[in-house]
Amino acid sequence: MLRTILVAASLLTKTAATAQMANPCPDGTNPATIRHSKVKPGGWATFAKAVAAHNAWYVSHGDPTRTTLIRVLTRGGSGPVVSDAEAVTITRYGATKPQATRDTAYSAFTDLYRQSSEMADETRVCLPTGG
Repeated sequence: MLRTILVAASLLTKTAATAQMANPCPDGTNPATIRHSKVKPGGWATFAKAVAAHNAWYVSHGDPTRTTLIRVLTRGGSGPVVSDAEAVTITRYGATKPQATRDTAYSAFTDLYRQSSEMADETRVCLPTGG
């Protein structure tokens, strides 16, 4: 009886893991997360360091997922101005496996994000591949 329960639990776990790996997006697109963050005064360098550490964490785990830091333009007196108070990041998920276990390096980059910014909003999307 115990063996049957263990086998059933194993099958459920494998099914859940497989579901996590599947790309839910239409053909030609991949999952991504777009985050809009309010960067704290003087926090731009720390925020950029968080993005770099975020990417290093994926690399260290053999995951092709990457986060891109995008500058936000605001209106200035003589035209658009690059803002140090806002940022957008796009995380394009490249792995077809569950995310690696969160470790001390994961905590370190998430702490940098928390120190330097507050997330204004987050959206999960299907972005075209290759872009």
